[in-house]
Amino acid sequence: MQREILREEPAAAKVSVLIPAYNAAAYLEQTLDSVLAQTWPNLEVIIVDDGSKDDTLAKARRYASPTVQVIAQPNAGASAARNRAFAAATGEYIQYLDADDLLHPNKIWAQMECLRQKPGVKISSSAWAMFYDEPHEQDLRPTVLWRDYPDPVEWLLDAWENGVWMQPSAWLTHRTLIAAAGPWDERISLHDDGEFFSRVLLQASEIIFCREAKSFYRKGISDSLSSIRSEKATLSHLAVCQAYETTLLAHQNTPRTRRACANNYQRFIYEYYPHYPEARQLAAARVRALGGGTALPPSTPLFHLLDKVVGWQMSKRLQNFVYHYRLNPASWMAHKSK
Repeated sequence: MQREILREEPAAAKVSVLIPAYNAAAYLEQTLDSVLAQTWPNLEVIIVDDGSKDDTLAKARRYASPTVQVIAQPNAGASAARNRAFAAATGEYIQYLDADDLLHPNKIWAQMECLRQKPGVKISSSAWAMFYDEPHEQDLRPTVLWRDYPDPVEWLLDAWENGVWMQPSAWLTHRTLIAAAGPWDERISLHDDGEFFSRVLLQASEIIFCREAKSFYRKGISDSLSSIRSEKATLSHLAVCQAYETTLLAHQNTPRTRRACANNYQRFIYEYYPHYPEARQLAAARVRALGGGTALPPSTPLFHLLDKVVGWQMSKRLQNFVYHYRLNPASWMAHKSK
């Protein structure tokens, strides 16, 4: 009954759905259909084509309407496209959405209702799932972050201490928080969403988790361990760790916040070993300066056993080999579904 009232309410707050798109022709229509199926009555959609080389722009323009705006720009990266979209947005609330991800039809409505019930709170997270081709393949895995946070610093500490995250489309954010936090950092090419939302969250008074809202994150057939990232991406990741440290410690400098920052550097070391030794040495120096971390090497049960026998370095080399040659079951399944 409440949903019907909201649909008819002319004063319902406008939500801007901001979609950066680069070579996303294979997925964009499904993504836009999920947006246009939203039950919230007052939406605008802004798609920024970031110099795509396929027919992403042509497909986006088929959806153009008074409520769907399409902007084309030379290739400048996803962060630049998001900043361009935000500059054009007129909504009170902002929904970021990558061009290959999906929203449940009630996603925005449910989060707006959660926010309505807590006046003064300006940001909400949602449940989310990974999938490969279709959302019914969803892999729903709740984490420690799936709860309310009266103190946003605690959200960051839980995220960094446990090595978990919240994907960008899970958030619904009042535009004033984004304006206060500043734009997406266009110099960063990897983990740009983590850096951006860490600043946004520290502008918030509280975070509401809305379990009824769902978004779906499309996962590629190769994950972060399946190939060696470029030096540019590696240095971008290190820059994010440095930004985390600067941002959080300026807000709250305690033994626990320093340890959380050290854990980010420690995971960086684990992830890129044995490559980019200079970057890893810089990260190790920050771990020591911050008083040490508690993060353990990420591992499957099999490689956890190997850790105990041959150490995490040799285990990581073996793990890289397995993922590089797509010997892991997840890659088999993804490849088989094509």
